Amino acid sequence: MAKRKYQTRREAGIILAVCGIISGLLSAYVTIEGTEFFGVPMLPAVFFGIVIALGIYSWESHNPIPILIVFAGVVIAWWCAFRLAVSLYDEKNKLALLWIGAISGFAGALLSSIALWIASEDFRANRSIVKTVIFGTLAGTLLYLMESAGPIHGLTPLFVVWQAGVAGIVGYALAFRPIPD
Repeated sequence: MAKRKYQTRREAGIILAVCGIISGLLSAYVTIEGTEFFGVPMLPAVFFGIVIALGIYSWESHNPIPILIVFAGVVIAWWCAFRLAVSLYDEKNKLALLWIGAISGFAGALLSSIALWIASEDFRANRSIVKTVIFGTLAGTLLYLMESAGPIHGLTPLFVVWQAGVAGIVGYALAFRPIPD
């Protein structure tokens, strides 16, 4: 499969991280009625799914199949991570938001990484799944800030850091160029 790679790995990581920041801000502040699926707001999945699909399109393949696999994987990952966080949430124990966020961040990053692993030959190299899952788990702990930042900005740190970081790791991985033999 012919690859389009005009940027260095660092440039690709920065480009996708900036897109992740935009996606994170949109996820935190844009709401549209009727975009829930079984009680899960789906706009964050759509925004971030577009970012990761853009990465596949830019540095991996123009074939729609890998793009759709990654987009669907991100949507499924968001749905599972959100449902997991809601089911584990305990209103009486605010400190539990740290480990709930870590578990949900782990689930979202792992499921997104599996979709990327299926769709991208380059993502399989360099332990990209491990890097993505570790970062997603650590960034997930920002769920704890939901209570202290208030109802308006509560999830902004989580969305921006998680999406920008994961997108940056993905961009860096997708622009991988093996050393010639």
